[in-house]
Amino acid sequence: MAIMKSLLTQLRRPSNARPATSGAAGGKLDIVSRLPFELHIFILSLLGPNDVDAGLSACRCWRSIWLSDEIWPKLARRWYPDLEEYIRKAAVDDQDMGEMFRQALHKIQRRMSGKFASALHHELDLESEQFFTMSKGVPVQEGGIHSYDDIDGLEVGPVARLPRFMMYDNGRIAWWPEAYPLPYLAVVDDLRTRKRRTYMFPDHQGDKRGYKTAMSAKLLLMGRGRTLHAWHLDLDQHASVEVPEEFVRCNTEGETVLLVTKNANLFAWKFGQELQYIDTTECYENGPVGRAHPYDFISGQYLSSHNVGSLLVRSGVLLDFIISPIEDNVFFVMTYTPAPHKELRIDEIRKGQVVETYRLDRSKFANVMPDPVDFTNLRWEKVDSYGGYCLMQAVSRTPGTTGEPACVPHSSILVSVCFNIYTKAFTVPHYHHQNCFQNQSVSQIRNNRIAASAIDGLRGLVLTLRPCGSTSDPYDNPSPTPFYTAVTNGRECLLRRQRVPSGSDGWEADFALDANLLFSTSSLDSMSNGTLSIPGVRRLVGDDDFLLLVVHQSYIVWSFGDEIPGNAHAAEGGRSRWRKLIR
Repeated sequence: MAIMKSLLTQLRRPSNARPATSGAAGGKLDIVSRLPFELHIFILSLLGPNDVDAGLSACRCWRSIWLSDEIWPKLARRWYPDLEEYIRKAAVDDQDMGEMFRQALHKIQRRMSGKFASALHHELDLESEQFFTMSKGVPVQEGGIHSYDDIDGLEVGPVARLPRFMMYDNGRIAWWPEAYPLPYLAVVDDLRTRKRRTYMFPDHQGDKRGYKTAMSAKLLLMGRGRTLHAWHLDLDQHASVEVPEEFVRCNTEGETVLLVTKNANLFAWKFGQELQYIDTTECYENGPVGRAHPYDFISGQYLSSHNVGSLLVRSGVLLDFIISPIEDNVFFVMTYTPAPHKELRIDEIRKGQVVETYRLDRSKFANVMPDPVDFTNLRWEKVDSYGGYCLMQAVSRTPGTTGEPACVPHSSILVSVCFNIYTKAFTVPHYHHQNCFQNQSVSQIRNNRIAASAIDGLRGLVLTLRPCGSTSDPYDNPSPTPFYTAVTNGRECLLRRQRVPSGSDGWEADFALDANLLFSTSSLDSMSNGTLSIPGVRRLVGDDDFLLLVVHQSYIVWSFGDEIPGNAHAAEGGRSRWRKLIR
């Protein structure tokens, strides 16, 4: 392995040379490009995903060969078994599936490397518009807010009362400036455009209870009673719909919304279109709907209402729903029957009909966790960009004998139940690191890794950890763990990456991030002495582009894609000064 990597390093084209292509007039191919196809397959068998990602960016000839229909599916199956099926379903017309694989691989590797492009530490307050700029695209009569002076009872500045983070999706952060006195007022900050949109529930009449919320990459939802209001985040348009009876939960994906009524009836609605009833009698028995346990699997971690599944009161069955991101009129109904049955069932509905049922019973957990442990919540969170969802989690201990050689009997573990909606496969990854489930810790699963943060550890870091049983691949075990902090870069409040000595090689993590917002040498020294600046952690969310750690009324976000944009006016001013100098 090391010899082959050394050989590839010597054969790699100099950075100032243009990559050759076979069709270029007079162009010369490098040695690797001239190898037989079978040797390319042999070389790729020795490389990890980060090496292949680098090679795809280094040479067009390598890219042409490695992304051929004979090779890219094999790479996808080897590292990300569900990615191939997603690409084949998501590709439209003559879209290049090899290029889709390359882009997905690149985004995954950026996140898993920990090498963020920029970071931002920000407060949840309305005085922070020196970074975000208020957008007035939504008309006032449709719930848009153009001036905070028009909002009765709103306090701005130090006297603001308990702002609350609510949701994250696709680079957008939704939060409520005063969640309790003004539950009908929402703010959405866009990290990519630096636009801030503020919305108020139309004709709220001062009512402070019963609001249901959700957000997707396209829509922000606020509903109450039988009325649902939706704002399109790309088009700055508003639409609303009336449901035949009071609804208690709403889910959204793209422009599609599912609404669950108080009697467990299900309705589907697409932005700007008619409401449709979905027959679920084959999936569960209708009846009164309540809320599942509002606490997460870790004591003290309160879940936002939009992220808690429902409970069928009569039977005690947990209930939730998933909307397919790429297929119209495709939904998944999830039910979990508690002890003594302990069965997870997923019904796939296409165009109003149940077409398939998938089950996971308690025997699947026998090698991971003892039988008495049960799940108290059914709620979905995306665990990758290609159809993976985490449905349930529980803190447990391994049994006396385990099926995994790396599992220590009677050790503490965090067990996750995941499902891919394209391959229809269940997985049950489990994690041993204590940071995953300490009191007041938070975690997020992404790309088969868990990002975990704990405030009562030695450093309060964010670590990305591998699940138990996945350390057999040589490329999957970096040592020592890269440790990154963030320092000011002179661009307003944006921060840049800096690698610092970790002082520990025992984490066995992909990377570690300084989660204490400590950016000076003196702060790093205090961190090594065990001093922590975070009084309490509440949420850790994100995707392949961003990782967001919420700490009460502030957050830090790391961008693994493009840099978070700087001030447009400042950038234009710099260009103007440069033009004057060169005239």
